[in-house]
Amino acid sequence: MNISTKHLPFARSLLALALTASAALAHAQTYAFHAEIDTAAFTASPGWLDIQFNPGSLPAVGATVTLSNFSGSFGAAQWLEGDAAGTLASGFVLGNTTGYNDLFQAVHLGGKFAFDITFGGAFTSTEGNVGTSFAVGLLSQDQLSYLGNPDGNLFKIELMPMATTLSPEILNNSISTVSVAAAVPEPASYALLLGGLALLGGLARRRQVR
Repeated sequence: MNISTKHLPFARSLLALALTASAALAHAQTYAFHAEIDTAAFTASPGWLDIQFNPGSLPAVGATVTLSNFSGSFGAAQWLEGDAAGTLASGFVLGNTTGYNDLFQAVHLGGKFAFDITFGGAFTSTEGNVGTSFAVGLLSQDQLSYLGNPDGNLFKIELMPMATTLSPEILNNSISTVSVAAAVPEPASYALLLGGLALLGGLARRRQVR
């Protein structure tokens, strides 16, 4: 791209704008994941999915987790405790404003369950010493015996203040997977990126015409 020195400061500003928007698009994917839990190894029977979002202590740097796009055979029974709200159809949102925040959802074992996990809140940009732990466990009908990992949760994700990336930790089990999801960026991020690139292209075309 050949841009005259006359337009160089403006071009640099547009390039910075485009880079900022690109970073925003990448940033949107950093905190979004897709989880799958395969219960085919278990006898078809009722079970429970236990999803917790708990701060190390209070007050903690603000964080939320949104659970959406549920697939699999779920039961009607569920309990929400603490800073938790929503439904399977609309999705659930859990916050970390109380010490214990939990979604306890009935499932029918014998198949595969999947859902998307998206984190947000002040923890991405605010300093602090207290993190929040997101953990997913699978229990049998008695609500006491863990499946997949007899010691407890299938996987967890730790949210620490000023986090730039989140890494799922699979806890001694082979029935769950967690992958980075293709998050849908905010429309404003797309607009910034496309607008900056378009103006840079316009400057280049004007230079070539002269």
